[in-house]
Amino acid sequence: MEERKASKRCGGVFPFIIGFLATCILGWAVIPGLFFEKVEQPLRFSHAIHVDGQGMDCETCHYFREDGSYAGFPTNEVCAECHAVDPGEAMEAIAEAGIDPKDTAAIMAANLDVIEGALASSDDENKKAEREYVVKYLIQGKEVPWLNYQYQPDNVYFSHKAHEGLDIAELAAMKKDLSDVVDPAVFDEPGEHNCNLCHLKDIQKNDTPPAFQRNVLSGYSKMTMKMWKCERCHALKGQPNACYTCHK
Repeated sequence: MEERKASKRCGGVFPFIIGFLATCILGWAVIPGLFFEKVEQPLRFSHAIHVDGQGMDCETCHYFREDGSYAGFPTNEVCAECHAVDPGEAMEAIAEAGIDPKDTAAIMAANLDVIEGALASSDDENKKAEREYVVKYLIQGKEVPWLNYQYQPDNVYFSHKAHEGLDIAELAAMKKDLSDVVDPAVFDEPGEHNCNLCHLKDIQKNDTPPAFQRNVLSGYSKMTMKMWKCERCHALKGQPNACYTCHK
């Protein structure tokens, strides 16, 4: 009689363990991934072409204004310095060809000299991306709605200027403490710029933008900086962690 009772009690343990493990797997590995969807950037932009091919550096497009604020993504005004298609002349040619100026697919298929002659790319793939930028945005007077991988919530203030002087070699001494905050590979091969500390490593070598992983609830990127990471780095560097430091 006692043996039967023991076997019944024992039989309840295994389902509990299996259920517990299944819950852990779902909670830690499966469910979090369901909250994110991959969204492609509006245009294919090759950093490799601009950096290695054209010899541009980060500050050419991503620079500090005179007041110290960060410019972020380059505007058409900056891009037009190299992609020299005159919007007025392009629109005139489009009208003469009898094409609706809003029909970007028809404009790209028309191979208009005023546009094609100004494209700087040599191979078909890069020329296609450049043509798409010129037709859909530059001559239309529209800025490219780039998806910001690390856009911060409105109640968070992040100063690029304040972090400009961070030295990767100096931070390498804290590699172990920062291993879960920063990609450890950054310290193994320190780059010329410290952008790699927070942004995608070696983005200057990237030929196609990685997909934007958007949270289906908040709309923010999966790469948006987490508060605990900022606090950890501030603590290690002896910087203040008071709320007003980052929340304005």
